[in-house]
Amino acid sequence: MEKFVNDIYSIYELINNNNDSKSFINVKTISKQYLAYYIYRIITKFMILVEDALSGSAIDEFITLLRIPKIHNRMLNYPLSGKMTNDEQLLDMIILMGIDMFNKLDKYIKAQTNLEKYTELFVFLEQKKMPVIIQDLIDLQKLIPGLSVSAIRQNFISNSNLI
Repeated sequence: MEKFVNDIYSIYELINNNNDSKSFINVKTISKQYLAYYIYRIITKFMILVEDALSGSAIDEFITLLRIPKIHNRMLNYPLSGKMTNDEQLLDMIILMGIDMFNKLDKYIKAQTNLEKYTELFVFLEQKKMPVIIQDLIDLQKLIPGLSVSAIRQNFISNSNLI
């Protein structure tokens, strides 16, 4: 899992080191949106394991930053098409929080004696090398071209203001 987390963080650093000053399209923000969505999808896929390793408040905070209503079943992916924030600082928080969740899950797994229930996770992460992760992000952009929220929609973190 450490290799996977390091690869995700390397991609995040690569996105941050990209110079957008010469581009009229904010590639950095778009790339961060897809990386945040990718992390969210993986966390949701293994939500049962994540819930065992992390406190409910950490998961709730992550989901709130993604602007997902509390009433949504967090075992299922929430459709974020047209709803992902444009705020780079918020995207940074989402990505870094997701990476931290993976690190905590890794520490939790290392403390366990019976690793049978983590087999699916290990097989999944073994397949996710750096080129595969990058290809997954490219595929996500092709499959979900409108991930970004409209510029006129306000950023609300409070669940009572989510639509």
